[in-house]
Amino acid sequence: MDLAERFLVQPGLDDLVPSGVRVLAAVSGGGDSAALLHLLAAAAPGRGWEVEAICVDHRTRPGTADDARFVAEVCLGLGVPFHAVSLPQESAASSENALRRARHEALATAARACRASRVALGHQADDVVETMVMRLLRGAGLDGLAGIPPRTGGFVRPLLTFRRAELRRWLAERGLGWVEDPTNDDARKLRARVRHLVLPALRRFAPSIDEGLLEAARAIRRARGYLDGWDDGWLDDRAVTGADGVELPRAALLAEPPVSRGRLVRRAAERLGVARSRLGRACLEEVLGVLEHGASGAAVPLPGELEAAYEADSLRVRRKGLARERDGV
Repeated sequence: MDLAERFLVQPGLDDLVPSGVRVLAAVSGGGDSAALLHLLAAAAPGRGWEVEAICVDHRTRPGTADDARFVAEVCLGLGVPFHAVSLPQESAASSENALRRARHEALATAARACRASRVALGHQADDVVETMVMRLLRGAGLDGLAGIPPRTGGFVRPLLTFRRAELRRWLAERGLGWVEDPTNDDARKLRARVRHLVLPALRRFAPSIDEGLLEAARAIRRARGYLDGWDDGWLDDRAVTGADGVELPRAALLAEPPVSRGRLVRRAAERLGVARSRLGRACLEEVLGVLEHGASGAAVPLPGELEAAYEADSLRVRRKGLARERDGV
């Protein structure tokens, strides 16, 4: 079966990109996103999709503007509306995580502007394998080891069942081009070291390690799905969610094991628009310390301009400054 046919019949595609939606494809010009663009454009008439594309210029190296022009030319040939956005120059010096957040914010803004209900990203199976190894090296927990989810809100990843090499082979067989980002081979970056040094060494000892890690990620995602359901039920039943934050009753929270307490704090932050991955282990330990031993009024700053404050027998996860505003300060 041709790769384009496998793309269309993969389980879950209708949930990722339902019929009749407008989808904004994030296209850097690399092999993965180029394949994504061509696959979406080819399938669009039969699925009723309205496909548009966007290239986000990170300005992290010379030549990124040329990449955007390449994507614009491909879109012109496909008849796909094209959008381009450049991140602020100062973003180039940011960390990889900060750059990723800035890119996602730019994509979300563009999606709202063109009324796209889905933003399609070009992550594929090799990205999942590399991410698993990177997070293992960093000591990630259950959430981190779930790999890359097929969907996060309106962001979807319909190439996760495909490998990097087969996507490029599919493009090459059809005479379709792409651009190579030289920073992907920059050994100063952990992902490049994992891709070019760590994984080749591991494959010599365990040739099927890629398949094993992919299956492990799927199993962990299933377990996390169950736990997410439990977390949601707990918060719906016991917490109070309002415009100013989420209030978790201290006694009920302390009745749960520490691992559940940390998850519930993360999920409360997630309800306020901050990804759970931004609340690291050290941050959670500080919050739980305040919960167990802190005096009323103690607060811990959280990412995303949030804070966790212990007040009146409750742990309040809220936006910073709300207590001062409420008290008229």
